[in-house]
Amino acid sequence: MDKRIHKNDKKVILYPGLVKRLIEKGMDALKEKDGKSAYDFFLSAEEHEPDHPQVLFGKMLSLVELGRLEEAVEHTNSLLREGIGDYYENLQVHISLLVQLGKYQEVVDMLDAVLSENQFPSQYAESFYQLLHFSRQMVGDKEWLHQSEVRDEPIPQELLEMLESESLELQSKAIQHLREIDHPEAIQKLVEFLHKKDRDYVLQSIALKALEEKNCQDVIHMKKQGREMALIPSEFNSDNQQLFYQQILEYVSDQLEHKDPLLYEITKQLSWTHLWSLYPFLPHPEDAKLWGHVFCYCAAERIGLEEELVELEERYQFKSTFFMEKVEEVKELESMVYQIDTSGLT
Repeated sequence: MDKRIHKNDKKVILYPGLVKRLIEKGMDALKEKDGKSAYDFFLSAEEHEPDHPQVLFGKMLSLVELGRLEEAVEHTNSLLREGIGDYYENLQVHISLLVQLGKYQEVVDMLDAVLSENQFPSQYAESFYQLLHFSRQMVGDKEWLHQSEVRDEPIPQELLEMLESESLELQSKAIQHLREIDHPEAIQKLVEFLHKKDRDYVLQSIALKALEEKNCQDVIHMKKQGREMALIPSEFNSDNQQLFYQQILEYVSDQLEHKDPLLYEITKQLSWTHLWSLYPFLPHPEDAKLWGHVFCYCAAERIGLEEELVELEERYQFKSTFFMEKVEEVKELESMVYQIDTSGLT
């Protein structure tokens, strides 16, 4: 008997249980975040059983792991259309991929259609309703941007609801839209946002910067880390913040840029994140060299440079209680603020 597999005979399996073994190997590779190996295993399994639900689902997960989201969406769409595998499990992955790709209208259309026929199963209901609500809010983006040129049109209610949402992501998106809208109410809503308690520090900074750009003449009462300041955005000079950052950067650059570029970049990122979180306040004390040391120490600790930490402690005599208090201050602030790329906001 010829035990070779013929190219055109997909039904012949050389070893019993081969597809099951390939699936197991593929899933193991996915657990190890090895998308390439996983994809190869599932492709091999697909050659023998092209309609096997686990094979197709695993292939789709491999595409996601590889970052090939557009292909993954096509794959989940085929699974849904052909009724292969668990419908709602496939639907959940499909919807999540569409959200990641920013295809919010497709999410709304699909979930509305499913909901019109039946209620979501209990184990999926919360997730689907959240994704539907979020996507409905996102669908209005183009309308909001269009209305930014129409001063007499009221600000969409959905945008105001986003601003008051418990989601920091939605709050951030709302502030960005209000920043772009040329409307008197946009200023009012940003001022109200800043005056409410327990606002995220980074989102406060973005909102304040938006008011500066809008030449807001209201008195704003800023509170961060137990410190208070009353200021008028149109009159506030933010040069001190930028100058202090440059002083830190110059010192850190001299110490690290050529010696350890990676440590330098992380130190640079940490310092800007901290200053942006505190805006309009400056770190206390206003000692650029001290804070350069602090951010460098935090960066070295973050990437596990233990030898460098010992060297830094010896080199800069970092064993003082005051210094370590500042290190903890940086860590604490970073852990409590909304993580966002602010490079395009300042």
